Amino acid sequence: MVFRQGALFEWQNVAQNVAFGPRMNHRKKSETKVLVDGLLNTVGLTGFGDKAIYELSGGMQQRVALARCLANEPEVILMDEPLGVLDALTREKMQSLILKLWKETGKTIILVTHSVEEALFLGDRLFVMAPRPGRIEKAYELPFAEVGLTSDPRKLKASADSKEAPHPLAGQGLSGIRSS
Repeated sequence: MVFRQGALFEWQNVAQNVAFGPRMNHRKKSETKVLVDGLLNTVGLTGFGDKAIYELSGGMQQRVALARCLANEPEVILMDEPLGVLDALTREKMQSLILKLWKETGKTIILVTHSVEEALFLGDRLFVMAPRPGRIEKAYELPFAEVGLTSDPRKLKASADSKEAPHPLAGQGLSGIRSS
């Protein structure tokens, strides 16, 4: 699981945070080191293994949290508002990383977000929830996640805002979706 705040262990460095799950599962140290090094490379943090958590930016901390989650080799990754506290540029980079990991690992990723743009861009399925009691009000199949893997995210998002280009979801009945 990846939370809105990294939920990292402040008393451990980056590599120790990523290695936590494998250590608890009694994996060999040599095997764990190879795994941690590979995951830090995957999330763009090669060379940061010995850094303290407080030395990292918010985006870097989220990448550590993602690597720590992946180190446990889950079948399903739950991400609860993981990008909500990040600045716009870091959010875009993390969105691209999430899409890349989704494609490369084939893992199911459940992303909880209040950002309609983020849900449309990252999801291949979108579930709109109704409040009290929480229930699925509507479900949509989306094309953006696959398109986002091969297209420039900024151009894709800009085309959705453009009045000249047809919106890729025109006619899908999404006009009533609002961010809360």
